[in-house]
Amino acid sequence: MSLLTLDQNLTESLYSLTRDNIGLQRVVYDVATYLIFLLPIVLALLFIKPNTRYMAAKMFGATIVTWQVLSKLVGEFFYAQYGFRDRPFAFGGLKELLFEQPQKSFPSDHAAVLLFVTLALFYYRQKSWAWVFLVVTLLSSFARVTVGFHWAGDIVGGWLIGVIGFGLLVIFDHPLQKLLEKIWVIVRGKNYTKQNMLGKSLASDCESSNEPETS
Repeated sequence: MSLLTLDQNLTESLYSLTRDNIGLQRVVYDVATYLIFLLPIVLALLFIKPNTRYMAAKMFGATIVTWQVLSKLVGEFFYAQYGFRDRPFAFGGLKELLFEQPQKSFPSDHAAVLLFVTLALFYYRQKSWAWVFLVVTLLSSFARVTVGFHWAGDIVGGWLIGVIGFGLLVIFDHPLQKLLEKIWVIVRGKNYTKQNMLGKSLASDCESSNEPETS
């Protein structure tokens, strides 16, 4: 049995769990679609805190690279070289809510991004959020196969890309930290200069208003 045949059989078995149950399919659809939106919320919360601001900025940048560069390059290569497959739901009329075109199946961007974020959170010792995202990654990945958004192999491919993205983050972590610190010093310096100029201007105005009038 080939890997593609095994992948197809596994996907069809999982898809059959919700195919004939509209209520369950609706729940799984929501899990597959909406859990990803936890990511921007968490990154925003981490960015607000001064002690995790740099970390959040690095994770945001690396997430974009994983999603918009690595995932797209791998997908374009496989589709150009092998033609590859449509999504399972392309045959059943099921439509996804956002982000992806129906004909693009490999790899799963959601799986790539969520696993990358999970690994990054463990790496930066944000264990509470890391465990949350581990659960989210597994639930979302399972749901996306079960509801027919992806083949099982698309999820595995996405996870591999997430690992690669995490590896790049680790390699460039220190240089990125230095770059962000320099940018912050420049931004803070400009703000400090503006505040000083504004303060001097206000002080000058106050002195002028306090001067006695001469006739």
